[in-house]
Amino acid sequence: MKKQKLKVDLESHRETQRAEEYKNISFTIILVRPEHTANIGSIARIMANFDFENMVIFNPIEHVENIFSYETHGFAMHGANILKESQIIQVEGQENHLPKLKKYINRFDLVLATTAKGSRYTNLKRLAIFPEELTIPSSIEPFKIAILLGRESRGLTNDEISLADIILRIPTGLNYPTLNISHACGIILYEIFKKINKLNIGRGKNPVLPASRENRQVLYKIINNIIEKLKIRAHKKENVFLAFRNIYERSFISRKELSLTIGLFSKVDKILENLDLYEES
Repeated sequence: MKKQKLKVDLESHRETQRAEEYKNISFTIILVRPEHTANIGSIARIMANFDFENMVIFNPIEHVENIFSYETHGFAMHGANILKESQIIQVEGQENHLPKLKKYINRFDLVLATTAKGSRYTNLKRLAIFPEELTIPSSIEPFKIAILLGRESRGLTNDEISLADIILRIPTGLNYPTLNISHACGIILYEIFKKINKLNIGRGKNPVLPASRENRQVLYKIINNIIEKLKIRAHKKENVFLAFRNIYERSFISRKELSLTIGLFSKVDKILENLDLYEES
C-alpha cells in the first residue's frame, strides 16, 4: 500500500455525496401554519445537517418578525442562511388558506405529507407508509418534491393531507405517538438523505478507507503460509482458512487495520520459519 496513493485517496475521499441518479431531484420543506419560532429555527438547522436548502413557511401563525428574530437564528445555528432565504407566504382570510396551498403545491411533481396518525387502516385519508419505505424516483430531468409539515399543536388537517401524493408516518411507542415537529422532520430528512446519497465508511477529516480486495489477498496469502507451517491436518486446512477469511470479509476491514494485521501475521510467519513443527494438530 503506497503512502502516496493513500494520501491521494484520503484527499479525494468524501464521506457522503449525492448519488448520480438523484442529482436532478430537489426538495422543498413546507411548514404549514407553524406556531413557534423555536421549531422553525430547529428545522432550518436540521435541514443544514442533511443538505436540504429550500424552506417555505406557508401562512404562519407565528408573527413574521419573530420568525426572523435573533432568537430564531439562535435555534437555526448553521442553518441560519436557510432561515434567512426561506420564503414566507401569507394568506388573507382563512377561507383562502386551502385553495392557496393547493395552488402553490401544484408546482411540485411529488408531494409528501406527514401525520402522527394513520396507524389504523380504517382512516383511508391518513393511510401512511413509514419513511424507510419511501421510494425516491430517479430522473434525468428536474423533479421537484415537497414535504409538508403541519402545525405543532395538531399537525395537518384532513383537507391538507388530501393534497399530498404520499403520507408518511414515523413509528413510535403507543403511549405517546406524537413527535415534536422538528424531531419528526429530522427523522424524515435523515431517511431521505440515506436514500439519495452514497454513504462512505469514515468520519470527518480522518475517513476510514476500506481495504481493497487486492490488499486483502496479501493477508490471506500469509494466513495460508501460517496454516502450512503449523501443519494443520489436511481435511481441516480449507475450513480453517475459510473461517478466517469469512470473519475478515464480514468486518469490512479498513486499510489501516489491514496494514497492522498484515504486520502482525508477517512476524508470526517469520517466527514459524525458525521452528521445527513435526506433529500435525
